[in-house]
Amino acid sequence: MTDAAMAVWGDTTPEGDAEFSEWYHREHIPERVGMPGWRNGRRYRKIGRGKHRYLAVYDVDSMACFDDPAYRHALDHPTEWTTRMMGHFRNFVRATSRVRFSSGEALGSIIATVRYDPGTGDPEEIARWLAGTALHDLRNREGITRVQHWQADMDRSLAKTAEQSIRTGKDGRAPFTAVVEGTERSFVEAALVDAGIVEGLADRGARKVESGLYSMLFALHG
Repeated sequence: MTDAAMAVWGDTTPEGDAEFSEWYHREHIPERVGMPGWRNGRRYRKIGRGKHRYLAVYDVDSMACFDDPAYRHALDHPTEWTTRMMGHFRNFVRATSRVRFSSGEALGSIIATVRYDPGTGDPEEIARWLAGTALHDLRNREGITRVQHWQADMDRSLAKTAEQSIRTGKDGRAPFTAVVEGTERSFVEAALVDAGIVEGLADRGARKVESGLYSMLFALHG
């Protein structure tokens, strides 16, 4: 089990979409997974319409890995291909996160992410509800392989880097994320509904609650 995760949600320009996909599996994720402590990288495509059509997720040993010189160098010295692709990103959101709660080891082919800001709610009360009630029992449901709760380090997530300076527009924020993974769309959708995660967050004062369902395109393990 790893103690940290990174997730990136976003879109691409229409003219850059095909090359963007090639860059992800030929260079970008292999580069990241080759760094110390980066255990795997996965890329997903959204099921349905709306912003943030793509999602990339990495399991990382610890938050310290995000301060490793190899990773910092990559952010400030992007390759020629990365430099070209950064200009095609749209609606970019990155969460460099501590894993507060995790149950299950298998990576699901379908993943649901529910991003939120605590808003007027108590962040710790919301976290206890997610880990103790909403997410806790989902792992035992049919077809659910893993559930997690992430808390982003906003300084790391929004750090000014050479890569960031190339992207168009301001990076988005994802302070907290609830995650449900499973083997089939129907299992994950039903788990989200039955656990009442989206509604429960809103009832507890959370704002900017954004839910997305994604299908895996590929995975690479270090």
